[in-house]
Amino acid sequence: MLYNIIEDRWDPDLLELFGIPESMMPEVVWSSEKIGHVTTSLGLEATEIAGIAGDQQSALFGQLCIRPGDAKNTYGTGCFLLQNIGTQFVLSEKRLITTLICSLDKKLEYALEGSIFIGGAVVHWLRDSLQLIRRSSESTNWPPALEDSDGVVLVPAFVGLGAPIGTRMRLAS
Repeated sequence: MLYNIIEDRWDPDLLELFGIPESMMPEVVWSSEKIGHVTTSLGLEATEIAGIAGDQQSALFGQLCIRPGDAKNTYGTGCFLLQNIGTQFVLSEKRLITTLICSLDKKLEYALEGSIFIGGAVVHWLRDSLQLIRRSSESTNWPPALEDSDGVVLVPAFVGLGAPIGTRMRLAS
């Protein structure tokens, strides 16, 4: 959170605010650059370390969303929707996160990210903490005899909401 993704450098104002000397910050490299070798006594010393990317940015790249407008959604503990928006930094009108993504051409490229931090984890909560279901697969038909929720909705915002309700991503042209 101290890196300025528009100017492509450590943010001097934030570093000063938190009293962090810039000399303490690591060198920033492209996601695909080789950054070193493994140091171990297990015979792996010649193994290079490369490929640095966050999990959602990696998933966007891995699912070949390399053109503006391409998007992916992943489901796990949380649910994350990312849309490649190209080389122009854009602030979301709906309070989504603008993030850097992997680039084949070593140029700054961005995505909008909508995050729901508790997705699949709510199924574990229903099973393990509340014991309302015995197996995760039972969550698809839970509660079994409910015809009408009478307006009751479960919003699993146990760690906050990542993207506001009703947020929609506008496809890039």
